[in-house]
Amino acid sequence: MGLFRASVRRELHRLIHTPVLVYSALVLPVALTLLYVAMFWRGTVHDLPVLVYDGDRSELSRQLVRMVDATPSAEVVGYVEGIEQGRQALVRGEADALVVIPEGLQSDVLGGSGGAEVAAEISGARILNCGLLKRDLTTVFQALNIGIETQMLGARGIPAEKGYAMAYPIAFDKHILFNPYGSYAYYLLPGLLFLALVITVSVVTVYVVGSELKYGTAGEWVATAGGSIARALTAKLTPYVVLFGLLSVFMNTLLYRFLGLPFHGQEAAILVAGNLFVVLAYMAVSVILVAATANMRLSMSIAGGLATASLSLCGLTFPAIGMYPVIVALAKLFPFTWFVDLFIEQSLRGAPPARALGDLAALGVFVLATTLFMRRLRRVATEAKYYGRA
Repeated sequence: MGLFRASVRRELHRLIHTPVLVYSALVLPVALTLLYVAMFWRGTVHDLPVLVYDGDRSELSRQLVRMVDATPSAEVVGYVEGIEQGRQALVRGEADALVVIPEGLQSDVLGGSGGAEVAAEISGARILNCGLLKRDLTTVFQALNIGIETQMLGARGIPAEKGYAMAYPIAFDKHILFNPYGSYAYYLLPGLLFLALVITVSVVTVYVVGSELKYGTAGEWVATAGGSIARALTAKLTPYVVLFGLLSVFMNTLLYRFLGLPFHGQEAAILVAGNLFVVLAYMAVSVILVAATANMRLSMSIAGGLATASLSLCGLTFPAIGMYPVIVALAKLFPFTWFVDLFIEQSLRGAPPARALGDLAALGVFVLATTLFMRRLRRVATEAKYYGRA
């Protein structure tokens, strides 16, 4: 135990007296956390700019414009004198949609002749904005049609309640179980926060282990631990496990306490265990890279690249069901994929704790894989020919 404490003290001394480590392991993750939280504070997108061409200039067209402006995602920012003028504004990025109200809309509707048509031209340059506007504008036009039909039936003496039932004979009752407000903070913000954490974990782990080789101090490192590479590695990483564990608690506190993200899980300890396991898994990957390459710069590049690619492959931004089976299989080789699955099931879906055992076991496999490289790590740490590599 004395050798372990001596090794931990040695690493704490290196951490405190190495500015790049203090900045990378503490200052930068906290700053990124606060930046991402500020970025997603509102949770959902509101008031996307919409232009209107009103060729009818009637009470009905003004009512339609008011309804569009009242939707959560849209804000009518102005009128255009011609359709082409509005299209050019879309091209310039001054608006995300153009609502075109033709001349004679009200007379066609009230006259019962039919054929009235309102168009909405939506920019698809930003997929998120396009989807939100398409959803809300479609809802507006459906609501307007039902309202007009109900009023016309009322003019024929049919009560409003019965008229509404005739205009809308099949009701659609929609229930969104896990994210009813469509908040991107519920799933994307945790993904970004923990992605930043695992990138930090990967790069810092490579540095703290690889720098022993680069600066030729690996022999002293192992000797301080009594010649045991397992003890030396465990003692070296212990301060960072504690530090990154506290950072994960800080992130979760911001997410669930201050941002109000829902937690439907039965055991918060499962989520905390997932945070710890994903940190250990990426530490393990970084140690394996250093042992295999004996090159800090190369290991750092690979570790950072693998951690960054995790977000694309985990299915958080693009669903796995849309990927080729080979890519889905490849994604299983990234610890972040298992962590995201655990987070979604335990936090949002409220799945039984037993469902998390598979994800925790998969993350544990990455940690156990380190044992296969311990002999190689001891060799590169104790043989001078591996020292000083770029």
